[in-house]
Amino acid sequence: MRISFVHTKGGVGKTTNSIMLAAAAQRRGIKVEVFDTDPQGSATRWAEVAEANGDPLDFPVEHLNAKQLLSRPTSDGWQIVDTPPGQASEIQAAIDTADLVIVPTHPAPLDIDRVWPTLKTVTHRMAGVLLIGVHERRLLYQDTRDIFEEQGVPTFYNFVPDREDIKNLFGTNPDNLYTFDDICTEILGIGEDD
Repeated sequence: MRISFVHTKGGVGKTTNSIMLAAAAQRRGIKVEVFDTDPQGSATRWAEVAEANGDPLDFPVEHLNAKQLLSRPTSDGWQIVDTPPGQASEIQAAIDTADLVIVPTHPAPLDIDRVWPTLKTVTHRMAGVLLIGVHERRLLYQDTRDIFEEQGVPTFYNFVPDREDIKNLFGTNPDNLYTFDDICTEILGIGEDD
């Protein structure tokens, strides 16, 4: 299964979510690899720093361009694709080769506003919005859920909480998976429903 994290806006946590989901899948015994298609190479750098710190990731991270991603066959496990912001060819390649597109977004007006053009680019693929940086008891979180529900936008039941320590995981092999084990379970359930 190829899972692509896509959002045309930067700073919405695509890299962190890619690494965390990969760690959750790996710990379940799913063969996983991460494809870093962002020219900035944030996921690749994460793996390099973790290796240099003696805390290597349990899965490979490989930097690919759009052409390489399009020609890469899918595998029996999970291939998780981290994409750049904007309108790059890497985004389109990640969408076109995905079995599932995850659109991560904060429950914040600016991020939500950029979800709509992102969703327009993924209509030919199974896709869902993953809410990240969530304060569950805040009104903005429920309002965001209501907006997506009213518009018929598939949204993950699970969310990523707003935690400072999640933001500080760069360059580590994460020990605490927070809600990513639950998100992994939800994705496995999607696969079973097909």
